[in-house]
Amino acid sequence: MFNDNSDYLYWENRKETDDEIEIVNYLNHFDNLKYFKILHIGTGNSYIAQNLNGYTGIDGISLSNNEIFLANNLNIENYKCFFLNKLSEKAFNDPEFNKYDLIIDVNLKSYSCCNNAFQKMFNNYVKILNDNGLILSGKKGMNWSRLLKPVYRFSLKKLFYKRLKEFDGPESNKLTISECKSLASNKSLKFEEVEGTNIVKFSKI
Repeated sequence: MFNDNSDYLYWENRKETDDEIEIVNYLNHFDNLKYFKILHIGTGNSYIAQNLNGYTGIDGISLSNNEIFLANNLNIENYKCFFLNKLSEKAFNDPEFNKYDLIIDVNLKSYSCCNNAFQKMFNNYVKILNDNGLILSGKKGMNWSRLLKPVYRFSLKKLFYKRLKEFDGPESNKLTISECKSLASNKSLKFEEVEGTNIVKFSKI
């Protein structure tokens, strides 16, 4: 399903996560946010793009065409969304994915198929991150482990329809603070837990 861009329902009509809310509140205190080019991994209901107080631009990616349709029809200036699996071999190779000042991924490892794919994904993040750029995530999302599978559902309104359903995943997809520190050290990044929040950040210094 990594390249299956069928019209699966997923998170477009569901509530934003606590991690997303906390990250928006945190970023809206940045005086220089208006200069940031942002990449949002897993756009969901586009809460982040709708609630940040200013930025140069946001690119979003999703595995759900319904999320992408929602994002691209909100008519938010400098916000566009693409179909892309962050774990795929060719992720972020296309020229539209230029350098970013900020990457937001509230589920860094939660949906990984294996540690090797996760490491390659994180390498890609570092590669497309500007100097002094940030990767932001949330501790709650780090404690999730999920597998995404396409399923058929039925309702009187929609009859048969397709959606992406989450199943419990392997414990190895939960990301610990210790692992984050090791990851940062190996990639020459600075890792911090943002005081008073559940936010963690990797800085490219």
